[in-house]
Amino acid sequence: MKIPLFRPAASAEPMATRLAQALAAVLRSGTYILGPQVQALEARLSALLHGRETVAVGSGSEALLLAFKSLGIGSAGGGDALDEVLMPTYTFVACAEAVLGAGARPVFVDSAPDDFLPTLAHFRNARAPRTRAILAVGLFGDPNGLPELAAYCRDEKLLLVEDVAQCLGARASDGIAAGNAGTWGDAAAMSFYPTKTLGAAGDAGALAFRDPLHASKARLLRNHGYHDGQHHCLGHNSRMDELQACLLNAALDDFPDHIARRRAIAARYLSAWADLPIRLPPDSPGHAWNYFVVRLPGPRERETFAARLAASGIATRIYYEQPLHRHEALQPWHGNGALPHSETLAGCSLALPLYPMLDDEEIEYIIGAVRRAAATGA
Repeated sequence: MKIPLFRPAASAEPMATRLAQALAAVLRSGTYILGPQVQALEARLSALLHGRETVAVGSGSEALLLAFKSLGIGSAGGGDALDEVLMPTYTFVACAEAVLGAGARPVFVDSAPDDFLPTLAHFRNARAPRTRAILAVGLFGDPNGLPELAAYCRDEKLLLVEDVAQCLGARASDGIAAGNAGTWGDAAAMSFYPTKTLGAAGDAGALAFRDPLHASKARLLRNHGYHDGQHHCLGHNSRMDELQACLLNAALDDFPDHIARRRAIAARYLSAWADLPIRLPPDSPGHAWNYFVVRLPGPRERETFAARLAASGIATRIYYEQPLHRHEALQPWHGNGALPHSETLAGCSLALPLYPMLDDEEIEYIIGAVRRAAATGA
């Protein structure tokens, strides 16, 4: 049996036929950029995010950049070149690129010893006089640290940008602050890269804002600063096309069922592997399970474990090979100081297949292959 790390819903019937018909209608319409499909998508995403005004853009990376610029963070957004943004070092490079693209400075924060993300205490200890904002990442689908962080930012008058690329559809359960991922910060950036919980068939993204004025700024920025015959500011070409919006509207029809399926698969994995000598992800309430990432004792054990799964036809992937502060392109903003917890985690993490299109036979096959790989010395 061959099981890829990801398989899109659009590749299977009857979804493939339904999408082909919908896309054909878009092509016949002659409207391809920022049309009715995009407007419908923005309205549906707004409903998902407690009524926050939503702006569709060209990619998740551009969503992050436009979030900072719309909030006035960094010299390119009308802020200061010395503005600092605290952010996890264990995440995707687009987060740091967005901070730098806005003309601000990233400050990399180490992971917790037993988690991939910083705790509130880590962010609090990293805060300095020039700290203007925090970028919070719902890594792998877990948003449960966000409500506490949002409360801290409100108290300290810091801006909070949520990166919900991997946790759209997740819900935190922190008492009064319970709510959907993307609804706690001043802005939320979404990615619809195909492997995300809500995926397009290419690049696409969106933003959601607490303040509608920031959404208005983002609408200008995504389209060269243009409105009513005038370029009111210099912006970007970050317009979502109608074809991707059409695909995403169709995907939203199945989105609740797909999130439920992800949670059901994760529950089966957690139960079946509870006794194995691998570290499983925490079973956090409301987790969206974009990725199921386990930890092995070290790099050698990870390599052996992944090779055994590959021999069984099961694809795996490392998220992420190095934390951001260890990449050559970002060292000028960090230097050579160690952030040891993230460095250790980067050497032992491994993502296993988890997505709604896995059938029950494949799930049982993965469960058995992982047990065998772990039992033989992983």
